[in-house]
Amino acid sequence: MIGSWLRSFPDLAQVGDPFWRQTLSRIELARLSRGDYLFRDGERCRHYVLMVEGLIRVSRISDAGREIVIYRIEPGQSCLLTTAILFSGGRYSTDAIVETDSLLVLLSVKDFERAFERSPGFRQFVCAQSGQRVRELVVLLERVAFGDIDTRLAHWLLAHGRDSKTAIEVSHNELARELGTVREVVSRRLKLFERRGWILLGRRQIQIVDEQGLTQRSSNNGNGG
Repeated sequence: MIGSWLRSFPDLAQVGDPFWRQTLSRIELARLSRGDYLFRDGERCRHYVLMVEGLIRVSRISDAGREIVIYRIEPGQSCLLTTAILFSGGRYSTDAIVETDSLLVLLSVKDFERAFERSPGFRQFVCAQSGQRVRELVVLLERVAFGDIDTRLAHWLLAHGRDSKTAIEVSHNELARELGTVREVVSRRLKLFERRGWILLGRRQIQIVDEQGLTQRSSNNGNGG
């Protein structure tokens, strides 16, 4: 099974120093079902986490009860917040909720610390993974900080629309959570997009009609409305 999950992490599979190979024998595999929590707000970090299969949403709930998605852990990725806590200490400040049944690789805190210290290949892998995730998070933060809601909405629709014939299945509440806003705002902007002929709305469905129009809006070239 070890050889199987390593195929999801080709850079890590190439690490061949004796200490890392020894560490491999102590790695745990864990399966989580949809709706399970990988970790909760306030919990201590117990493992370094690598995602083999599935999808996990890392999000935070505001004092007003509104959820905003920070990032997702996808196959071939580590958990950025987990790695940060392993380096700096402290507890989780977010929830990690399993969206699709997942297979995870777990390395204990003690084994992580030893491997990071003694295995150059593993250390390089961890740093490269963290650097990539930080760059992705910066792009997200820039989009939230500097992009208006229409720009962010258009970008999200384009990113999740596979083709013009396949509708995106999402509720207005779910979309609001993705964009860090409220349902009423999302509903108004979607109706505006529909009036402009960019999309067609259905029950829990959004059909992209004019991809070019959405692309222009996602680049902030359209009118704010």
